[in-house]
Amino acid sequence: MDGLRLADRLAYGAGCAARRVGFLHDAYRPAGPCEPLELANRFLRLCVAFVLPGGAVSGPSGFGVPFRQAWADWSYLQAGDYLAGPEGVVFVASIEPPKPMLVVMTNATLALVRPGTLGQAGLTGYGAVGPGTDMPVLSGFPASLLAGGTGDRTRNGLPDDTKVPGFTALLPVVERVVPQVADILINERNERYAVTSVEEMAGVWRLSAVQAVR
Repeated sequence: MDGLRLADRLAYGAGCAARRVGFLHDAYRPAGPCEPLELANRFLRLCVAFVLPGGAVSGPSGFGVPFRQAWADWSYLQAGDYLAGPEGVVFVASIEPPKPMLVVMTNATLALVRPGTLGQAGLTGYGAVGPGTDMPVLSGFPASLLAGGTGDRTRNGLPDDTKVPGFTALLPVVERVVPQVADILINERNERYAVTSVEEMAGVWRLSAVQAVR
């Protein structure tokens, strides 16, 4: 049996297991940088079962761990697809047969914008970020947004200043979209996070960010 046939048989077996113990999910494939869960992007309904990253089913999942193994017939899926069902919304991080499919559980809906600048007339050519100059990069993408990244002190520098909280965001890689340092993440509560680092891993963008506070 060659590798391609083995991968196909493994996917079929995972689908059989999911039909026994999993739940029906709608699969969506983003068609661009906006609203991946629009009805027009839905292409499949299939059963999916989630287990912990190590494969255990003997206990509940812990807090702050967004990754899951997913058992489903992944022959129809690819990295970046979304699965929406009774356990929430996930996106496919990687499919590497014969290993199980890896997915990311989401807990936020994010937009990514790129601040523009307003030129200030003068000899120095000074420019600053101004309101209403944000250029949309992504919008409406379910993502994982968890506290725990590197924070920073508030700008006053006083001894009793609190630190600006740090966060890590996980988003699927989208074709022709490249996040950059200093981009702004905005969640569904209109909270803003300044991106401080960008890392691409397989089909996932990992963005470190600090929350903008007033």
